Amino acid sequence: MGLVFFSLALLTFALCQWSPGVNNVARINLCLSLLLAHLLFLLTQQFLSLIRPHQVLCAVISGVLHFLFLSGFVWMFIEAVLLFICVKNLSQISSKKREVLSSGFLCVIGYTVPLVVVAVSAVVDPKGYGSEE
Repeated sequence: MGLVFFSLALLTFALCQWSPGVNNVARINLCLSLLLAHLLFLLTQQFLSLIRPHQVLCAVISGVLHFLFLSGFVWMFIEAVLLFICVKNLSQISSKKREVLSSGFLCVIGYTVPLVVVAVSAVVDPKGYGSEE
């Protein structure tokens, strides 16, 4: 059910723009991150007997799941910041909003922060992803 509604939300945000000033990048990427995370989780559970013997594959899947769920949280934070700027109508930030909060910059922040966290986690505790259980 979750995959269906994430797909519908993703289509809605991608195809429908209420206003040219509204930036749907955070919402689209949030839905995409959570959709992929749930899909990978469900596929992992479905093919658990094939994945379990390969500890490296298990570790990679764990790292990707960690990355996708963290990116979901980062995109929620970005959406909260954008909503705060919109509601408060901050004149100094609003005038620079197009430059500072461009779609490309938001994508870099939305995916780089989780990538750094996962990389640091993997370096600090290499056996932390994947286990015999």
